[in-house]
Amino acid sequence: MYVRCGYFIGQPVAGKKAELDAQLHGIVELYRRFPRIRWANMSVADEVDEGAPAIYATIQFCFDSKQDLEAALATPVRQELRTHYASAVLPLFEGTIKHANQTVTHMAMPD
Repeated sequence: MYVRCGYFIGQPVAGKKAELDAQLHGIVELYRRFPRIRWANMSVADEVDEGAPAIYATIQFCFDSKQDLEAALATPVRQELRTHYASAVLPLFEGTIKHANQTVTHMAMPD
């Protein structure tokens, strides 16, 4: 599997946490429109170790391969997502978003 992670490094604009969280939860649904996507997740930090990076939220979306991810990012869906982020998410967030593409090894846990 191949996963792209978007790390929201920073914090919500003062007084906008609930609105930001709602926008982030809703945007995960938009990822369903990517061709060949396997799944998408969004996590919001609840507790963070002292000295840890200020990662507020992480969005992950998974494909079978790097080629499937690259093909999905080349579709108009990506631009629609960028437009939505720019208009509905970024005004609620103080910080930056950084991405990492990762090869995933999955290990099933015994019953």
